[in-house]
Parts: sequence; structure tokens; C-alpha cells
Amino acid sequence: MMKYSLPKAACLLYGHKVHHLDHLAVLSILLRVPLIVTEENVEALARLCYPGIHVILSDYAHVALDTVKTYEVIFTCLPRDLFDDIFFLSEQLQQKTLHTIWCPHGNSDKGKNSFFMEALQKEKFALVYGKKMIDFFKEKNVFSQLESYVEIGNYRYDFYQKEKNFYQGLVQKQIKDKLVSGRKTILYAPTWKDRENSSSFFDACSDLIEKLPSSYNLLIKLHPNLVLQEKERTCSIIEKYEGRQNVLFLQDFSPIYPLLDMTDIYLGDMSSIGYDFLTFSRPMYFLNQNERNAQTDAGLYLYQCGVSILPKNYQNIYEIIEKSLPRDGNFYRIRKRIYEETFCSAKPLDSVKDEITLMYQSISVQSSLM
Repeated sequence: MMKYSLPKAACLLYGHKVHHLDHLAVLSILLRVPLIVTEENVEALARLCYPGIHVILSDYAHVALDTVKTYEVIFTCLPRDLFDDIFFLSEQLQQKTLHTIWCPHGNSDKGKNSFFMEALQKEKFALVYGKKMIDFFKEKNVFSQLESYVEIGNYRYDFYQKEKNFYQGLVQKQIKDKLVSGRKTILYAPTWKDRENSSSFFDACSDLIEKLPSSYNLLIKLHPNLVLQEKERTCSIIEKYEGRQNVLFLQDFSPIYPLLDMTDIYLGDMSSIGYDFLTFSRPMYFLNQNERNAQTDAGLYLYQCGVSILPKNYQNIYEIIEKSLPRDGNFYRIRKRIYEETFCSAKPLDSVKDEITLMYQSISVQSSLM
């Protein structure tokens, strides 16, 4: 019987997309393949936050040609169209086509009411978290063209559990030592101003900080795109409040699960971090920036798992939290159900690795038979 060797593979994080790092870095370590990056700050963050990672920093002038020459399979969060914009010329020069395996960078309800997932219509291979993402692919007509996919479940949480000692030390140094001990922690994770205009940051942040009770610490996990998009406004808010001892802005901390594990209350709008927080089944509050109907709008599916707050009530957030906390148990069952929809049944990390390896080995077999 003919044996086929594994194609040479790598993970690729192109550009400033730091929000892709937690997904690709863990995958890189799991598969024991390098992570190629093009920004020095991304390289530094990867080395700081992901033990054992092999990072390759490549400049923009050479990354496409070097990658085409060296690798056959690339794991990326970029849709194939965007990938081709970067690599097409180098592929033509080398007379070689790179195979891509799409990796999700979170499970979000974004795209329900806009063209977002449709960008994946050219994918042939994909990683998905579970049933919910598969159903979303089918709804958006981007599933049937897939030649193969692997359900990876909550692999980032499993990786965090495996490396928990490392991350506890990192969180202590990077976060806890900068906060007041003995207080409950609220994590505010607003999304960026995307085409759905979902971000609550500029309308809610000042009230959240100004009216923060002394019994809480407030962590503000900024979406990297928000800083790039509205740098002056964002930096102005950070400069105004960064000296407060119970408020901490997080811009250079990419691991999500160590952060969520220390969080008592989640506060968000449309960020995919909300789905990750289901892992812990703790209180959740959603800033309904566009005043959509949380009862009927499929694009607010996660809002079933907590309390929806309209913009007119942002100034009363803490009163709403205190009044509703005793009833948080009412959400346990729905959180469990949606978590199970989102992430497939738990698999050992080695099993996830083996399934992904089999998929990209099949690419090598197909290529050799052409």
C-alpha cells in the first residue's frame, strides 16, 4: 500500500488581526506547525502568551513568496478570496497552489442579518466548533461546497486547562497584580464598529467607569479593530481613566479563557467572547446598542443567556445587575443548551489533532493523484 507523507503546513496570521491570535496560536501548538506572522507586536504577544509556540516573523515583501515556496497547507482565519488577494501572484510565479483550511475566530451572531459568512463560499476545508456553526454555514449556503471539515469543539478551553499553571502565573502578573484584590470582577468586552454598527463602547464606557461600585473591578477588553478604527477617540478614553485602581484596559492580552476564568460577570454586546463565556455559566449582560428585539431577532440568539440592556438604561447598569443577580439561576438551563449547540461533545486534544491531521493528509493524497 502506498504511504503518503503529511504536507508541510503552517498557520498564518497576516496583518494586524490580533483577535485571530488566540485561535491560530493554540492550533499551531496543537498541530506542531509554525505560526507565520507579519507584525512584530503579534510575534511578541504570541511568544509571551502561548508556551512552546514556534513563531516565524516574515515581512510583507517576502511573506507570500516564502510561504508558497515552503508550504502546501495553510491554516488561516482569512476567507479564500482575501487569501488569494495576497498569494495569487506568488502562486502563479511558482506554478503552485496553496491549500487553505479555514479556522474560525470565534462563534458570533454577526452575519445573521448581513452578508458576512457568505465570504466563505470558496472554502474547501474548514474547522468548525459544532452544530451551531454547521447550521449557520448551511443557512448561508457555504456548507455544501466543503470537501471536508472537522468539528474541533472548545479546543481553546481544553488547551487552557492543560496549561493552567502557566496561565495562572501570567494572569497574576499581567492582570491581578494591577487590580484591587478581594473584589468581584466584571469583564466588559465590546465589539468593534462593524458593518452592523454593533459596538456599545463609545456610548457605554464612561458610564461603566464613572458609576462603577467600589465592590467591583472592571476589566475592559478592547477589540483590536476598535483601536485601529477609532484610535483617537479610543485613546482619549483610555488616557482619561487608565489611572483608576479598579479599572484596567486590556489591549495586549490575547488569551481569552484565562481571562474568562477570573471573571464573575460578563458584559458585552455582539462579541464572540460571549459564547466562550458560556463555558463557565456565570451571569451575562448584553448592551443592546441598536435596540433590537432580543425576543424575536435571530441575530441576538445569545441574548437568551442573560439580561438585555437598552442604551437608555446604560447609566443604570449596576442597579440592573444588582437587582437581577439573585435570579441568574433562571438562565442556567438555556446556557447549557446553547453551549452544547455551539461546541461539539468534548474530545481529547489529541483526538482533535488526529482528526485535523487526517483531513490535511487527505489533501496530500488528492494532490498526488491529480
